Amino acid sequence: MPLTKCTRCEKLFNKIQSSVCPQCMPDEETDYDTIRECLADNPDVNAEIVSEMTGINSKVVMRMLDSGLISNISSGDASICGQCGAPAISHSKKLCQNCLEKLNQKMINARKGIQQSQRKKIQLGEFSSVRSTLQDKRK
Repeated sequence: MPLTKCTRCEKLFNKIQSSVCPQCMPDEETDYDTIRECLADNPDVNAEIVSEMTGINSKVVMRMLDSGLISNISSGDASICGQCGAPAISHSKKLCQNCLEKLNQKMINARKGIQQSQRKKIQLGEFSSVRSTLQDKRK
């Protein structure tokens, strides 16, 4: 069984199904029921308002929203790209597709730069034997 950190108390436990440890599961279920009751009374509110109305941490509400436990609320500003303001891909990915592609391209370029700087540069015009060149490359 894989070990993981509980999302509520951050203690290590054997993950079977949930991201919450068995000790925190009753609190998680209570929060879930409270959020569902709030949403039944107020179906058109966002995650921040649900958090304020119920007294439950907004991180818990967003985690339940991201995991699919609750689905009829919006996350408020989380559905907007943090870079350009366009609609985001999802609640958990706070970037639009265009900004995500730009970020991926920057990572690729940075990785190439690191790889090129790590390669040993062979200077032309130096006299060396094949054996010493091979030994240098093996190091």
